Amino acid sequence: MGARLLAPEADEVPPFPLEQTVAALAADPPHWPASTTDLRRVRLVLRFSSAGLLRLLGGTAELTVELLDYPGEWLLDLPLLQQSYGDWSRATFALARRGVRAPLARDWLDFLARHPADRTGDPQTALQAYELYRDFLAACRDREQLSLLQPGRFLNPGQIADPSLLQFCPMPLAIGARAPPGSLAALMEARFEAYRRVIVQPFFTQLARNVDRQIVLVDVLRALNAGEEAFADHRLALDTILAAFRFGRRSLLRRLFGARIDRVLFAATKADHVPALQRDHLEALMANLVEAPSLRAKAARARAAAAALASIRCTEDGTDVIDGRKVDIVVGLPEGGERRIRFFPGIVPVTPPPTGFWGERFTEFPVFQPPRITSAAGDGIPHINLDKALDFLLEDALA
Repeated sequence: MGARLLAPEADEVPPFPLEQTVAALAADPPHWPASTTDLRRVRLVLRFSSAGLLRLLGGTAELTVELLDYPGEWLLDLPLLQQSYGDWSRATFALARRGVRAPLARDWLDFLARHPADRTGDPQTALQAYELYRDFLAACRDREQLSLLQPGRFLNPGQIADPSLLQFCPMPLAIGARAPPGSLAALMEARFEAYRRVIVQPFFTQLARNVDRQIVLVDVLRALNAGEEAFADHRLALDTILAAFRFGRRSLLRRLFGARIDRVLFAATKADHVPALQRDHLEALMANLVEAPSLRAKAARARAAAAALASIRCTEDGTDVIDGRKVDIVVGLPEGGERRIRFFPGIVPVTPPPTGFWGERFTEFPVFQPPRITSAAGDGIPHINLDKALDFLLEDALA
Protein backbone atom coordinates (compact mmCIF):
# COMPACT_ATOMS: atom_id res chain seq x y z
CA MET A 1 0.00 0.00 0.00
CA GLY A 2 2.97 2.28 0.42
CA ALA A 3 6.69 2.52 1.10
CA ARG A 4 9.08 5.03 2.62
CA LEU A 5 12.83 5.26 2.92
CA LEU A 6 14.42 5.32 6.35
CA ALA A 7 17.26 7.71 7.15
CA PRO A 8 20.74 6.12 6.99
CA GLU A 9 22.03 4.79 10.28
CA ALA A 10 25.16 6.31 11.76
CA ASP A 11 27.41 3.29 11.35
CA GLU A 12 30.16 2.06 9.05
CA VAL A 13 27.91 1.04 6.13
CA PRO A 14 27.40 3.94 3.67
CA PRO A 15 23.93 4.38 2.15
CA PHE A 16 23.16 3.11 -1.33
CA PRO A 17 23.20 6.12 -3.74
CA LEU A 18 19.51 5.83 -4.61
CA GLU A 19 18.99 9.42 -5.78
CA GLN A 20 22.06 9.38 -8.05
CA THR A 21 20.98 6.04 -9.50
CA VAL A 22 17.49 7.31 -10.36
CA ALA A 23 19.00 10.54 -11.74
CA ALA A 24 21.18 8.55 -14.16
CA LEU A 25 18.16 6.65 -15.44
CA ALA A 26 16.09 9.84 -15.70
CA ALA A 27 18.80 11.77 -17.60
CA ASP A 28 18.53 12.73 -21.28
CA PRO A 29 19.72 10.43 -22.69
CA PRO A 30 19.42 7.89 -19.85
CA HIS A 31 22.60 6.07 -18.89
CA TRP A 32 23.59 3.24 -16.61
CA PRO A 33 24.59 4.31 -13.09
CA ALA A 34 28.01 3.40 -11.74
CA SER A 35 28.46 -0.15 -10.49
CA THR A 36 28.64 -0.82 -6.78
CA THR A 37 32.25 -0.82 -5.59
CA ASP A 38 31.75 -1.27 -1.85
CA LEU A 39 29.20 -2.41 0.71
CA ARG A 40 26.08 -0.21 0.53
CA ARG A 41 22.74 -0.32 2.33
CA VAL A 42 19.23 1.02 1.93
CA ARG A 43 16.42 0.59 4.46
CA LEU A 44 12.74 1.03 3.77
CA VAL A 45 9.37 0.41 5.42
CA LEU A 46 6.61 -1.34 3.48
CA ARG A 47 3.02 -0.73 4.55
CA PHE A 48 0.61 -3.49 3.52
CA SER A 49 -2.78 -4.97 4.14
CA SER A 50 -2.37 -8.21 6.04
CA ALA A 51 -4.14 -11.37 4.90
CA GLY A 52 -4.47 -12.45 8.52
CA LEU A 53 -6.26 -11.07 11.55
CA LEU A 54 -5.40 -7.45 10.77
CA ARG A 55 -7.23 -7.70 7.45
CA LEU A 56 -10.38 -8.89 9.18
CA LEU A 57 -10.10 -5.90 11.45
CA GLY A 58 -9.42 -3.54 8.55
CA GLY A 59 -5.92 -2.71 9.75
CA THR A 60 -2.53 -2.46 8.10
CA ALA A 61 0.89 -3.82 8.97
CA GLU A 62 4.45 -2.66 8.35
CA LEU A 63 7.63 -4.50 7.40
CA THR A 64 11.13 -3.04 7.57
CA VAL A 65 13.41 -4.32 4.80
CA GLU A 66 17.16 -3.77 4.73
CA LEU A 67 18.94 -4.30 1.40
CA LEU A 68 22.70 -4.86 1.32
CA ASP A 69 24.52 -4.46 -1.99
CA TYR A 70 28.18 -5.28 -2.64
CA PRO A 71 30.45 -6.36 -5.52
CA GLY A 72 29.66 -9.97 -6.37
CA GLU A 73 33.37 -10.77 -6.73
CA TRP A 74 33.75 -10.45 -2.98
CA LEU A 75 31.84 -13.70 -2.48
CA LEU A 76 34.89 -15.44 -3.96
CA ASP A 77 36.69 -14.64 -0.69
CA LEU A 78 34.34 -16.74 1.43
CA PRO A 79 36.08 -20.05 0.52
CA LEU A 80 39.43 -18.51 1.58
CA LEU A 81 38.26 -18.58 5.19
CA GLN A 82 38.43 -22.39 5.05
CA GLN A 83 41.75 -22.67 3.17
CA SER A 84 45.35 -22.44 4.29
CA TYR A 85 47.71 -20.25 2.29
CA GLY A 86 49.46 -23.35 0.94
CA ASP A 87 46.24 -25.04 -0.19
CA TRP A 88 45.03 -21.87 -1.90
CA SER A 89 48.40 -21.36 -3.60
CA ARG A 90 48.51 -24.89 -4.97
CA ALA A 91 44.95 -24.68 -6.31
CA THR A 92 45.68 -21.31 -7.95
CA PHE A 93 48.88 -22.54 -9.61
CA ALA A 94 47.07 -25.60 -10.96
CA LEU A 95 44.51 -23.33 -12.61
CA ALA A 96 47.10 -20.82 -13.87
CA ARG A 97 49.10 -23.44 -15.76
CA ARG A 98 46.30 -24.77 -17.95
CA GLY A 99 43.92 -23.61 -20.65
CA VAL A 100 43.59 -19.97 -21.62
CA ARG A 101 45.11 -18.90 -18.29
CA ALA A 102 48.55 -20.30 -19.09
CA PRO A 103 49.77 -17.67 -21.61
CA LEU A 104 48.26 -14.87 -19.51
CA ALA A 105 50.16 -16.05 -16.40
CA ARG A 106 53.58 -16.16 -18.10
CA ASP A 107 54.97 -12.83 -16.83
CA TRP A 108 53.86 -13.51 -13.26
CA LEU A 109 55.20 -17.09 -13.25
CA ASP A 110 58.50 -15.99 -14.82
CA PHE A 111 58.93 -13.39 -12.09
CA LEU A 112 58.34 -16.00 -9.37
CA ALA A 113 60.86 -18.30 -11.04
CA ARG A 114 63.47 -15.54 -10.65
CA HIS A 115 62.42 -14.88 -7.05
CA PRO A 116 62.08 -18.27 -5.30
CA ALA A 117 59.76 -18.73 -2.34
CA ASP A 118 62.65 -19.35 0.09
CA ARG A 119 64.49 -16.16 -0.88
CA THR A 120 64.56 -13.37 1.70
CA GLY A 121 61.28 -11.49 1.51
CA ASP A 122 61.22 -7.75 1.00
CA PRO A 123 58.19 -5.47 0.47
CA GLN A 124 59.33 -4.24 -2.96
CA THR A 125 59.58 -7.78 -4.39
CA ALA A 126 56.22 -8.65 -2.85
CA LEU A 127 54.70 -5.53 -4.43
CA GLN A 128 56.03 -6.45 -7.89
CA ALA A 129 54.77 -10.02 -7.57
CA TYR A 130 51.36 -8.79 -6.44
CA GLU A 131 51.09 -6.32 -9.35
CA LEU A 132 51.94 -9.03 -11.89
CA TYR A 133 49.43 -11.41 -10.31
CA ARG A 134 46.75 -8.71 -10.27
CA ASP A 135 47.48 -7.94 -13.95
CA PHE A 136 47.12 -11.66 -14.68
CA LEU A 137 43.71 -11.73 -12.99
CA ALA A 138 42.64 -8.61 -14.90
CA ALA A 139 43.66 -10.20 -18.21
CA CYS A 140 41.71 -13.35 -17.32
CA ARG A 141 38.63 -11.23 -16.70
CA ASP A 142 38.96 -8.75 -19.57
CA ARG A 143 40.33 -10.96 -22.36
CA GLU A 144 38.81 -14.35 -21.57
CA GLN A 145 35.78 -13.45 -19.41
CA LEU A 146 36.86 -15.85 -16.65
CA SER A 147 35.20 -15.74 -13.23
CA LEU A 148 37.18 -17.77 -10.66
CA LEU A 149 39.58 -14.95 -9.81
CA GLN A 150 40.75 -14.86 -6.21
CA PRO A 151 41.08 -12.91 -4.01
CA GLY A 152 37.85 -11.17 -4.94
CA ARG A 153 39.08 -7.69 -3.93
CA PHE A 154 42.18 -7.69 -6.13
CA LEU A 155 40.11 -6.38 -9.05
CA ASN A 156 37.47 -4.52 -7.03
CA PRO A 157 39.10 -3.52 -3.73
CA GLY A 158 36.56 -1.07 -2.34
CA GLN A 159 37.79 1.17 0.46
CA ILE A 160 40.84 -0.32 2.16
CA ALA A 161 42.80 1.85 4.58
CA ASP A 162 46.06 -0.14 4.25
CA PRO A 163 46.84 -1.10 0.61
CA SER A 164 49.67 -3.40 1.74
CA LEU A 165 47.01 -5.86 2.92
CA LEU A 166 46.44 -6.66 -0.77
CA GLN A 167 50.10 -6.95 -1.70
CA PHE A 168 50.51 -10.73 -1.78
CA CYS A 169 50.08 -13.56 -4.24
CA PRO A 170 50.30 -17.36 -4.31
CA MET A 171 53.75 -18.92 -3.90
CA PRO A 172 54.79 -22.49 -4.77
CA LEU A 173 54.77 -24.52 -1.55
CA ALA A 174 54.89 -28.32 -1.35
CA ILE A 175 52.17 -30.11 0.59
CA GLY A 176 53.07 -30.06 4.27
CA ALA A 177 55.95 -27.62 3.76
CA ARG A 178 56.18 -24.44 5.82
CA ALA A 179 57.50 -21.16 4.52
CA PRO A 180 60.99 -20.48 5.98
CA PRO A 181 60.94 -17.58 8.49
CA GLY A 182 61.88 -14.29 6.84
CA SER A 183 61.33 -15.69 3.34
CA LEU A 184 59.27 -14.21 0.51
CA ALA A 185 56.73 -17.01 0.98
CA ALA A 186 56.49 -16.23 4.71
CA LEU A 187 55.82 -12.56 3.93
CA MET A 188 53.12 -13.51 1.42
CA GLU A 189 51.51 -15.93 3.87
CA ALA A 190 51.48 -13.32 6.64
CA ARG A 191 49.72 -10.87 4.35
CA PHE A 192 47.26 -13.55 3.21
CA GLU A 193 46.37 -14.21 6.85
CA ALA A 194 46.08 -10.48 7.56
CA TYR A 195 43.81 -10.04 4.52
CA ARG A 196 41.50 -12.77 5.80
CA ARG A 197 41.51 -11.41 9.34
CA VAL A 198 41.27 -7.65 8.65
CA ILE A 199 39.28 -7.53 5.38
CA VAL A 200 37.40 -10.75 4.64
CA GLN A 201 36.13 -11.82 8.05
CA PRO A 202 34.76 -8.36 9.06
CA PHE A 203 32.96 -8.06 5.72
CA PHE A 204 31.16 -11.37 6.13
CA THR A 205 30.43 -10.53 9.76
CA GLN A 206 28.71 -7.35 8.56
CA LEU A 207 26.97 -9.19 5.75
CA ALA A 208 25.71 -11.95 8.01
CA ARG A 209 24.31 -9.64 10.70
CA ASN A 210 20.53 -10.27 10.74
CA VAL A 211 20.55 -11.38 7.07
CA ASP A 212 18.07 -14.16 6.36
CA ARG A 213 17.43 -13.79 2.59
CA GLN A 214 20.02 -13.96 -0.19
CA ILE A 215 19.91 -13.14 -3.90
CA VAL A 216 22.75 -14.63 -5.97
CA LEU A 217 22.96 -12.79 -9.31
CA VAL A 218 24.56 -14.79 -12.14
CA ASP A 219 25.40 -13.42 -15.60
CA VAL A 220 24.75 -16.69 -17.41
CA LEU A 221 24.41 -15.02 -20.82
CA ARG A 222 27.87 -13.43 -20.56
CA ALA A 223 29.37 -16.83 -19.78
CA LEU A 224 27.60 -18.43 -22.76
CA ASN A 225 28.80 -15.62 -24.99
CA ALA A 226 32.43 -16.00 -23.87
CA GLY A 227 32.79 -19.64 -24.91
CA GLU A 228 33.24 -23.13 -23.52
CA GLU A 229 36.18 -22.54 -21.17
CA ALA A 230 34.71 -19.31 -19.80
CA PHE A 231 31.37 -21.03 -19.20
CA ALA A 232 33.08 -23.92 -17.39
CA ASP A 233 35.08 -21.45 -15.29
CA HIS A 234 31.92 -19.49 -14.49
CA ARG A 235 30.28 -22.69 -13.32
CA LEU A 236 33.35 -23.61 -11.23
CA ALA A 237 33.32 -20.17 -9.57
CA LEU A 238 29.63 -20.57 -8.73
CA ASP A 239 30.21 -24.07 -7.34
CA THR A 240 33.20 -22.84 -5.30
CA ILE A 241 31.22 -20.01 -3.71
CA LEU A 242 28.12 -22.06 -3.00
CA ALA A 243 30.04 -25.03 -1.59
CA ALA A 244 31.33 -22.67 1.09
CA PHE A 245 28.12 -20.71 1.39
CA ARG A 246 25.68 -23.55 1.94
CA PHE A 247 22.55 -22.73 3.89
CA GLY A 248 20.88 -23.57 7.16
CA ARG A 249 22.77 -25.03 10.11
CA ARG A 250 25.78 -26.27 8.12
CA SER A 251 26.43 -22.92 6.48
CA LEU A 252 29.92 -21.49 6.87
CA LEU A 253 28.26 -18.13 7.47
CA ARG A 254 26.26 -19.70 10.31
CA ARG A 255 29.23 -21.50 11.86
CA LEU A 256 31.47 -18.41 11.72
CA PHE A 257 29.01 -15.57 12.17
CA GLY A 258 25.70 -16.99 13.38
CA ALA A 259 23.78 -16.19 10.20
CA ARG A 260 20.97 -18.39 8.94
CA ILE A 261 19.76 -17.80 5.41
CA ASP A 262 16.38 -19.47 5.03
CA ARG A 263 15.55 -18.33 1.47
CA VAL A 264 17.91 -17.99 -1.47
CA LEU A 265 17.09 -16.91 -5.01
CA PHE A 266 19.48 -17.78 -7.84
CA ALA A 267 18.80 -15.18 -10.53
CA ALA A 268 20.07 -15.21 -14.11
CA THR A 269 20.39 -11.55 -15.06
CA LYS A 270 19.76 -9.65 -18.33
CA ALA A 271 16.58 -11.57 -19.10
CA ASP A 272 15.54 -8.68 -21.36
CA HIS A 273 18.33 -9.65 -23.79
CA VAL A 274 16.34 -12.71 -24.89
CA PRO A 275 12.67 -13.04 -25.96
CA ALA A 276 9.96 -14.56 -23.77
CA LEU A 277 10.41 -18.23 -24.72
CA GLN A 278 14.16 -18.01 -24.22
CA ARG A 279 13.60 -16.56 -20.74
CA ASP A 280 12.05 -19.88 -19.77
CA HIS A 281 15.18 -21.57 -21.15
CA LEU A 282 17.39 -19.15 -19.19
CA GLU A 283 15.55 -19.89 -15.96
CA ALA A 284 15.80 -23.65 -16.61
CA LEU A 285 19.55 -23.35 -17.27
CA MET A 286 19.98 -21.34 -14.05
CA ALA A 287 18.06 -23.98 -12.11
CA ASN A 288 20.22 -26.73 -13.62
CA LEU A 289 23.47 -24.94 -12.73
CA VAL A 290 22.47 -24.66 -9.06
CA GLU A 291 20.67 -27.98 -8.69
CA ALA A 292 23.14 -29.33 -6.10
CA PRO A 293 23.21 -26.23 -3.83
CA SER A 294 19.42 -25.98 -4.14
CA LEU A 295 19.08 -29.54 -2.86
CA ARG A 296 21.50 -28.75 -0.01
CA ALA A 297 19.45 -25.68 0.87
CA LYS A 298 16.23 -27.68 0.96
CA ALA A 299 17.89 -30.39 3.07
CA ALA A 300 18.78 -27.65 5.55
CA ARG A 301 15.13 -26.53 5.59
CA ALA A 302 15.86 -23.43 3.54
CA ARG A 303 13.87 -22.56 0.42
CA ALA A 304 15.66 -22.13 -2.89
CA ALA A 305 14.41 -21.00 -6.28
CA ALA A 306 15.80 -19.98 -9.68
CA ALA A 307 14.58 -17.15 -11.87
CA ALA A 308 15.47 -15.11 -14.95
CA LEU A 309 15.39 -11.39 -14.11
CA ALA A 310 15.86 -7.96 -15.60
CA SER A 311 15.51 -5.35 -12.88
CA ILE A 312 15.46 -2.73 -15.67
CA ARG A 313 13.93 -3.85 -18.96
CA CYS A 314 15.63 -2.26 -21.99
CA THR A 315 13.99 -4.15 -24.87
CA GLU A 316 10.66 -5.20 -26.33
CA ASP A 317 9.82 -8.58 -27.81
CA GLY A 318 9.37 -8.95 -31.56
CA THR A 319 9.72 -11.38 -34.47
CA ASP A 320 11.90 -11.51 -37.57
CA VAL A 321 12.60 -13.84 -40.49
CA ILE A 322 16.06 -15.43 -40.69
CA ASP A 323 16.87 -17.87 -43.51
CA GLY A 324 13.15 -18.11 -44.30
CA ARG A 325 12.19 -18.99 -40.72
CA LYS A 326 10.23 -16.84 -38.30
CA VAL A 327 12.19 -16.32 -35.09
CA ASP A 328 11.60 -14.46 -31.84
CA ILE A 329 13.84 -11.45 -31.26
CA VAL A 330 14.22 -8.44 -28.97
CA VAL A 331 14.27 -4.81 -30.09
CA GLY A 332 16.24 -2.12 -28.29
CA LEU A 333 18.50 0.92 -28.59
CA PRO A 334 22.23 0.13 -28.26
CA GLU A 335 24.05 2.37 -25.80
CA GLY A 336 25.39 5.39 -27.70
CA GLY A 337 23.34 4.52 -30.78
CA GLU A 338 20.66 6.51 -32.57
CA ARG A 339 18.53 3.71 -34.06
CA ARG A 340 16.94 0.69 -32.41
CA ILE A 341 18.15 -2.70 -33.57
CA ARG A 342 16.41 -6.04 -33.98
CA PHE A 343 18.51 -8.60 -32.10
CA PHE A 344 18.39 -12.39 -32.36
CA PRO A 345 20.31 -13.85 -29.39
CA GLY A 346 20.35 -17.48 -30.46
CA ILE A 347 18.85 -20.40 -28.58
CA VAL A 348 19.61 -20.56 -24.88
CA PRO A 349 20.20 -24.20 -23.82
CA VAL A 350 18.14 -25.49 -20.89
CA THR A 351 21.06 -27.57 -19.56
CA PRO A 352 24.83 -26.92 -19.56
CA PRO A 353 25.70 -27.24 -23.25
CA PRO A 354 27.74 -30.17 -24.62
CA THR A 355 31.02 -29.71 -26.49
CA GLY A 356 29.26 -29.62 -29.85
CA PHE A 357 27.43 -26.46 -28.84
CA TRP A 358 30.64 -24.44 -28.88
CA GLY A 359 31.46 -24.83 -32.57
CA GLU A 360 31.14 -21.08 -32.91
CA ARG A 361 30.43 -18.17 -30.59
CA PHE A 362 27.01 -18.31 -28.98
CA THR A 363 26.28 -14.66 -29.80
CA GLU A 364 27.51 -11.11 -29.24
CA PHE A 365 25.27 -9.24 -26.82
CA PRO A 366 24.98 -5.49 -27.26
CA VAL A 367 24.78 -3.13 -24.29
CA PHE A 368 21.30 -1.64 -24.51
CA GLN A 369 20.51 1.86 -23.31
CA PRO A 370 18.16 1.89 -20.30
CA PRO A 371 14.60 3.07 -20.94
CA ARG A 372 13.58 6.66 -20.44
CA ILE A 373 11.93 7.14 -17.07
CA THR A 374 10.88 10.08 -14.94
CA SER A 375 12.21 10.74 -11.47
CA ALA A 376 8.70 11.20 -10.08
CA ALA A 377 7.96 8.95 -7.14
CA GLY A 378 5.65 6.05 -7.92
CA ASP A 379 6.19 5.94 -11.67
CA GLY A 380 8.25 2.78 -11.46
CA ILE A 381 10.72 1.22 -13.90
CA PRO A 382 9.90 -1.52 -16.45
CA HIS A 383 11.30 -4.90 -15.39
CA ILE A 384 11.04 -8.64 -15.94
CA ASN A 385 10.11 -10.92 -13.03
CA LEU A 386 11.18 -8.55 -10.26
CA ASP A 387 7.69 -9.01 -8.78
CA LYS A 388 8.21 -12.78 -8.91
CA ALA A 389 11.53 -12.42 -7.07
CA LEU A 390 10.05 -10.21 -4.36
CA ASP A 391 7.09 -12.54 -3.94
CA PHE A 392 9.42 -15.47 -3.28
CA LEU A 393 11.66 -13.51 -0.92
CA LEU A 394 8.95 -11.72 1.08
CA GLU A 395 5.73 -13.73 0.74
CA ASP A 396 5.85 -15.12 4.28
CA ALA A 397 6.68 -11.72 5.79
CA LEU A 398 3.78 -10.07 3.95
CA ALA A 399 1.20 -12.72 4.91
